[in-house]
Amino acid sequence: MTINDSQGAPHRLRDPFKHSQKPKLTSACKGIFMLVLTTVLLIVVVGVDIVLETNILTHTLDSALRSSQEEQRSVREDVACSPIMANASSIDYHSRHRYYSLMKEASSLSPHPVFRGNHMVLCSSNLQSDLSYEYCLPISGRKDSPFCAGADRMDLLAQHSREIRCYASVLHMLLVEVYEELQHFSHTPIVVFGSLLGAVRNGSMIPFTEDTDIAYSGQLNESEIGRALKEKGYHFFFLHIWRVCVASTHPLAAKLYDSSLPITEAYKVPYLDLYAMKKQNETTWSMEEFSDGTLPADKVQPFSQVKINGLSFDTVHDPNYFLERMYGEQYMVPRPRD
Repeated sequence: MTINDSQGAPHRLRDPFKHSQKPKLTSACKGIFMLVLTTVLLIVVVGVDIVLETNILTHTLDSALRSSQEEQRSVREDVACSPIMANASSIDYHSRHRYYSLMKEASSLSPHPVFRGNHMVLCSSNLQSDLSYEYCLPISGRKDSPFCAGADRMDLLAQHSREIRCYASVLHMLLVEVYEELQHFSHTPIVVFGSLLGAVRNGSMIPFTEDTDIAYSGQLNESEIGRALKEKGYHFFFLHIWRVCVASTHPLAAKLYDSSLPITEAYKVPYLDLYAMKKQNETTWSMEEFSDGTLPADKVQPFSQVKINGLSFDTVHDPNYFLERMYGEQYMVPRPRD
């Protein structure tokens, strides 16, 4: 090539990016894009995995919780208790009546009552002093005549179902044993109100009533009469007046207990009412719940006697006066409760 040729030809400078830098930039962009895409995909995969694991864990926890609840429910249904029973063989009863010897035999062969659910409160002797009717043994029975006319505590030794058990049989048991206990502690018991009414009408318990009635002299307390009754399987409690019902520890509790009933509500079980009476002066006696609260002394003493199922009980001197004041002139005509 000549000098002129060399000078006449335009001088072309080499573009440094034309062949080498452009490919490098494209490759870098692709690398960044792939990195971002991989990261996004990884995040998506991890997210999906977390969601799946969370769902699995939630399902597992739900299943475990349901299983635990079912197990707890099953355990609760299986949990039961039996109270420490009054031992009839070691109890000092105040009578040699045949009933007590037969009851001792029957109770020795009878299983302890078993309580479940909210009835388990009946196993707790610590709660007894804090509860009234709630601590009474749930008992059901018949109140119809003539089936329950002449119902007696002796019936309880043979009967096993509420279909043939009479309320009045339980009331007769309460009446006799509480009366004997009051006599033992010199509280001068007398039968009054409905118990006297049944005695005067036909010499028995009124079949359609829920309670039986005794009046007493002196002061009652839990450390004396209350402790003695508790040892025999009774619940002694104060609600306006002193009252007594059958407790879960009674020797016949397994025979009497009705597990289908709820915790006992007030006045919904056989029970005994105790009414304080007092000689105010030479002419007047007072008695809780009696008419205007006072009776002439000569209508009260000397006491007379009435019979209930063949057993003798003291009562007021003039039963007719007492009953007429309480129930009117037609007191001999039965008027079943609604």
